[in-house]
Amino acid sequence: MMQRYLFQAAAQIFLPFFIVLFFIASVVLLIGLATITQFIKLNVWDLGQIFLYSIPNGVFFIIPITFFCACVLGLSRLSFDYELLVFFSLGISPRKVLAPFIGLSIFASIVLLFFSLALIPLSKSAYGNFMAQKRAEVNINIKAGEFGQKLGDWLVYADTAHDRHYEGLVLFSSNLESQEVFITAQEGEMSNNDGVFTLLLRNGNAYFTEPNKVERVDFTQMLVHTKIDEVSLSSYDLWAYWKSAFEGSRSQARRLAQAIITSLFPIASIFLIPLFGIANPRFHKNLSYVYLLISVAGYFIAMHIFSQNAPFYGIIMLPIAWFALSYGLYRKFVLRVY
Repeated sequence: MMQRYLFQAAAQIFLPFFIVLFFIASVVLLIGLATITQFIKLNVWDLGQIFLYSIPNGVFFIIPITFFCACVLGLSRLSFDYELLVFFSLGISPRKVLAPFIGLSIFASIVLLFFSLALIPLSKSAYGNFMAQKRAEVNINIKAGEFGQKLGDWLVYADTAHDRHYEGLVLFSSNLESQEVFITAQEGEMSNNDGVFTLLLRNGNAYFTEPNKVERVDFTQMLVHTKIDEVSLSSYDLWAYWKSAFEGSRSQARRLAQAIITSLFPIASIFLIPLFGIANPRFHKNLSYVYLLISVAGYFIAMHIFSQNAPFYGIIMLPIAWFALSYGLYRKFVLRVY
């Protein structure tokens, strides 16, 4: 009965916190996805797929912070509503109050380890394969009036664009057999044959420049072919992915350290839940938000420092040191008082 009561107190805070933070993360993701459409045409279904691939990485840091804050604030609310004092007056010790959160913390860390070590790398691989396929399709997006748009080795500009039909085209390339080529055309159409893009240009001029010579060609029709890089789809071996962290890859070691240290945050901070959440409203002010801010910031700053400088030491030392420190404070300020 008491366990259900404590769960409800934490759940009532967890869900609103998670929804708000997930909404903010989703907005940031959608803003990032909007930049992709400048170069590749994507429909609503495509954007939905990319968004799903991005969700695991987006919510990974939300889960531990939201879980920890919900547990602390849930207990804090019960404390300052005098409900925990009733429990203690009935002989219920802080250990029994803490017990339900131990299983929740272990479960949260297991979920986070699954996210960080498996789901996030797999989603990144699926995202990379999806984008490689889209680049090889006909959905290259040439927008009217924008400079710097690339089609293979060509820089392309168009005055107007409508359904793969363009007017006022200008093309430039400096990678064709040591020549610089400059082409203008009144209109053109684009097609794709197995990854080979073809621009059918009409009524224009082509200029071929060499170190000591410039040639001009007037044309009624011209075909410009360009081959986009072939799609390189990859299967995913999680062991091989993380194995490189132990073979000298500093960036991969950093990712591994951040993944594991973040995943262990709920377990390492288990004793901070009663430390910050249990208080006597007659003698204490409700500073749980301040404690949360300081503790979360301190843990993740320490994670960043260790992952950058000593990732493998950080995986072991930081969670253990944080767990030991929080346990010592819990014994001193909670067990001896309540």
